[in-house]
Amino acid sequence: MPYHMSNSQQSYENLLAEIKRLEMENKELRQTQSSPKNHLTKQNELLNFTQFSIDTVSDSILWLDENGKYVFVNNAACLNYGYAKEELLSMTMFQVDPLFTKEIWDAHWNEILEKKTFTLETINKRKDGTPFPIEVTVNLVEYNGKKYNCAIVRNITEQKLNESKLKQAALRLEELNATKDKFFSIIAHDLRGPLGSHREFTKLLREKISFLSEREREVNLQILYESSEKLYSLMENLLHWARTQSGNITFQPVEIRIHELVNATIEILSLSFQKKQIRYENLIPKDLEIVADSFMMETIFRNLISNAIKYSLPNQKIEVGFIKSDLNQSKETTYQFYVKDEGIGMSQNQLNSLFQLDQKDSTPGTAQETGTGLGLILSKDFVEKHQGKIWAKSQPEQGTTFYMELGHITIN
Repeated sequence: MPYHMSNSQQSYENLLAEIKRLEMENKELRQTQSSPKNHLTKQNELLNFTQFSIDTVSDSILWLDENGKYVFVNNAACLNYGYAKEELLSMTMFQVDPLFTKEIWDAHWNEILEKKTFTLETINKRKDGTPFPIEVTVNLVEYNGKKYNCAIVRNITEQKLNESKLKQAALRLEELNATKDKFFSIIAHDLRGPLGSHREFTKLLREKISFLSEREREVNLQILYESSEKLYSLMENLLHWARTQSGNITFQPVEIRIHELVNATIEILSLSFQKKQIRYENLIPKDLEIVADSFMMETIFRNLISNAIKYSLPNQKIEVGFIKSDLNQSKETTYQFYVKDEGIGMSQNQLNSLFQLDQKDSTPGTAQETGTGLGLILSKDFVEKHQGKIWAKSQPEQGTTFYMELGHITIN
């Protein structure tokens, strides 16, 4: 007998199938309804992330319209320029870029329309008026049918400082190379020449000394002595200067009676004074004491006085003195030493080339004395060790005066 489901069974199974169908439709409907919501959420997240990225970069991002007015700025722009966001959005770029005028901006806008994107350097100023160099990357963008300049601005102060340091380093390297070349030139020519002559003269004197009269011996020995003194002075300057360049000379201040130091230096140069019959006068107060480096001060005065002798004519006078003066616009007092001669003087071009080792050899003296100018270079180095300065005043045929003002000394 065939099996037949009861009406109640059929109704239950049909109801169960209908429930499953409705559940599937409901699930599909929920998925359909949630899809736009999920898409909108993802868009919002992406926008928030983009805004976060723009606001946290270190470069300033500024949108400008065709009139140069700011329409968008990021947080970095506010930080870099020192303005609140509302302030910047009420301003034009003319208020932060002193180099731009309305006419320049109009030409700039036409360049933006033509080139679309390019980079330039200019100067901007912060709210407090402080200027700073920037590099601007210009980008033409179009939004809602309107054109804008999306400017990405980078502060290049550090870059400019590094460029300046590189230029200074290059100049310093060039100076050092010139100094090195001059140094070797001095060794090769100015030292080798006198040494060769000294050797030949000594050899000649040894071979003929037995044939010379007493007077001739005295004259030749005097020549030999003066030659030795010049060689020794040149060698001493070379060695001292080389030590200053390598940093091997240390500043060692002690109490000095400067009048006595100058007298001792003049005594060392007495033969040179006698040879030209040059008079001298030490006008530095006898009771003046300073705290300075004795070795350096002695070297400075020896070179300056030797230089004065070299360019003096017979029977002229050299004066060494001291000047104390109060500056007019302050209560500071300056202390200057000077070495003054009545010799042949110098032109302005010669004055300008003093203390420069890369210049040509110094002018021969009044008795055709040769030199290298190294003594003045060394003197300048030693004066600067005292945080001071040295300079000269001169006119042709009216003598020369060298002044030095020492900053790192104590006057007693």
